[in-house]
Amino acid sequence: MKLDCVPTGILWPLLSLIALGAAGCGGDGGGDAGGTDSTSTAAGGEGGAGAAGAGGASGATTGTGAGPSSSATTGGASTSSGDPGATTTATATTTTGTGGPSVSCNYPAETANGSITFYTLDMGSTEVNCSYQITGRNPDVVAHVPFGGGQYFAAINTTDYDSAGMCGACVEVSRDDGRKVQAMVVDQCPIATNPKCVKGHIDLSKNAFLQIGEEREGYLGTTNGGAAGKISWRYIPCPATDPVTFRLKDATNRYWNEIVVEGHAHPIEKVEVEINGTWQTATRQSYNYFLVGDGDMGPAPYHVRATDINGSTVEAMLDLKAGAQPASAQLPACD
Repeated sequence: MKLDCVPTGILWPLLSLIALGAAGCGGDGGGDAGGTDSTSTAAGGEGGAGAAGAGGASGATTGTGAGPSSSATTGGASTSSGDPGATTTATATTTTGTGGPSVSCNYPAETANGSITFYTLDMGSTEVNCSYQITGRNPDVVAHVPFGGGQYFAAINTTDYDSAGMCGACVEVSRDDGRKVQAMVVDQCPIATNPKCVKGHIDLSKNAFLQIGEEREGYLGTTNGGAAGKISWRYIPCPATDPVTFRLKDATNRYWNEIVVEGHAHPIEKVEVEINGTWQTATRQSYNYFLVGDGDMGPAPYHVRATDINGSTVEAMLDLKAGAQPASAQLPACD
């Protein structure tokens, strides 16, 4: 059990310690890209390991938990080299969301020189790095992914992952032959252990990859290290219309908790919790949960507020219970 996950100043009963140990405080491992043989290590957490890449070869990926309890798994992975992709001007003009008048999309610039590989969850993922729930395997399905019936998702390179800042972001990936696919970022492709995961690289779920490439091609993006095809991609608003939801990490722990935001139209930049009449900013963990102080937010209900990358906000009152809890609305559309 990691000591930095235990709330300070509280003497817990034995049963509380057991409950905290079972919940974990860590994030999940990220995805690796495919291609040639190598070994990759992914950061783990919430009791799980990260996704492993495919694309035509084998290797290994391991995950270690960052919280009171953890686990590790192994799977296939591959690596190769490639130069970082260049960026151009910002785009994303599609509008979505129902939370109020449209605002300007404050998204990162389009990546003109990108690259892609693919992976499957059975190559080493018990969880995904953004802490969204896996709801299916073979075919792989992740909760809140709005494309391909939940099957079109992605692990993004460490730089663009931005310490979980792009969790839940939607992207449109284009090949120079005109084929395109849309996917949601749910995972990280770690540069520390996978040389393919340079800036501009995306490790798509296998079924998303097959929309613009063939399995035998494995590694696409000639301007960013790939063997074939030119790849570009851009952030787009997610087609979300239902209210944003919040979920507590531990549904029973009165003295320690973290919060994850899900089902949002735009990437979340900040989460705050009102404690004793003052809004306190939470710290985003690498596994996409938000932690306020030592995790003790006082008695429920918890008044929370999420701010997206465009500066729009939604609020909710959260009870100490399991499952998704809705905000007052979806975030406003942007253009």
